[in-house]
Amino acid sequence: MIFLHKKSPTPIQHWDALRHGGPNNLDLGIKGKFLVLWNVDIVVREGAWHYIFEFDVRDSLAVSALAQMTGKTTGYPNDINWKHWLGTDVALITSDVRQAILSMPAAEAHTEAVITDVREVPNAFPIPGRGPHNAFQIELPERFLLCL
Repeated sequence: MIFLHKKSPTPIQHWDALRHGGPNNLDLGIKGKFLVLWNVDIVVREGAWHYIFEFDVRDSLAVSALAQMTGKTTGYPNDINWKHWLGTDVALITSDVRQAILSMPAAEAHTEAVITDVREVPNAFPIPGRGPHNAFQIELPERFLLCL
């Protein structure tokens, strides 16, 4: 497996490329004839989208014998030009760099997530012992589970 990092100012539509293959034409010194996109990690930091693409480097697009026994397919589609799809601003990174990007603390991530709306649950039942008609307000157990 190899990891490629790409920074983008806008989101990239990557779903159609998952589990698809194409020739290894990236000129990054990667040995192997084909690349299959296996996984994508996405992090939004400082107003930019950081994509970490996980590729399986292969000499063939044929799936394993075990996968062929399921009868769904004999190989991955060979329909993506990775050099054109990824562009020129992609960088090969190590698994340590990938892990450092993904495990950056939230305080350093500067996320801009905002809660936009809070609504009351319709037809909700009160927590037992906490209703307005209960004169005696019991303390809830430490391991109280409320399921909606």
